[in-house]
Amino acid sequence: MDELQLLRKKTGMTIAKAWILMVSAVILFLIGMFILGVIAALKNINPIYLIENAIFGILAIIIFLCALWGFFINKRQLPFFQKQSLFSVLVCIIIALAWSFISPIIVDFLPFNEDESNNLQRVGVHTLLGLILSLLFTTLQIGIIGHGLLKNYLFKQVIFTVATVSIVMVIPQAVIGLFIQTLIMFYIYYKTASFQLPLLMTATLSLVEDIFKFIFGNGVETKNYIRIYLVPNEILYYLDIFACFCIIIGGLFYIKNQTKAIEWQKPQEDENIAFL
Repeated sequence: MDELQLLRKKTGMTIAKAWILMVSAVILFLIGMFILGVIAALKNINPIYLIENAIFGILAIIIFLCALWGFFINKRQLPFFQKQSLFSVLVCIIIALAWSFISPIIVDFLPFNEDESNNLQRVGVHTLLGLILSLLFTTLQIGIIGHGLLKNYLFKQVIFTVATVSIVMVIPQAVIGLFIQTLIMFYIYYKTASFQLPLLMTATLSLVEDIFKFIFGNGVETKNYIRIYLVPNEILYYLDIFACFCIIIGGLFYIKNQTKAIEWQKPQEDENIAFL
């Protein structure tokens, strides 16, 4: 099977095309920021004002365009939305909540530069735009790139690629968290073929973060607010971390056992075997 996989003529999304999509998004974003800087200089506008009001809008447009490009690469095939039981949906929400509790621990081990932290805190995003941006990124990452790659590659090849290509869009301190988060959500999509589940999990994570921003103000991006505000007791905090870790593993195990095997790749008799 692995030998045939190497010889299979791949159409649609490939690993190379996935990287091109993500690198193109970064290049377009940098071009957009350069144009913003030029406009600010020519019109004597405070660049912070432009950044706060335009950076996330530009990023959302770029991700949407790249997702649309990937949609046509995938021969206009949308991700799958197979129906799932209400309990499976609730399990995915609980997994998302557990991960939202665990993920801030990463900032405890990755110290931030204070100047960069202060600058980052001044760059805000409205709740609705932030939610749209998160959903668009999940769509590009899992619904377009991941879905397309599953048609041509084995799961172990695809999950690493999907998790890796996403890091080019994130600040260094968030890379590890996003990498693990992607592994969790993509595994769920692979087992269920239900793209509504990663979207729901993304929305849950985004809304939880915004709730903490609303309650505790800025600094959410740079401080472990759960450790500081919710569970100040260190022993209890790490016990809760362990409990959430067990919840995630148990939830993924439940998803694995409750879903039927899905044949993502085309039947061999319908494939065009050729050298790449």
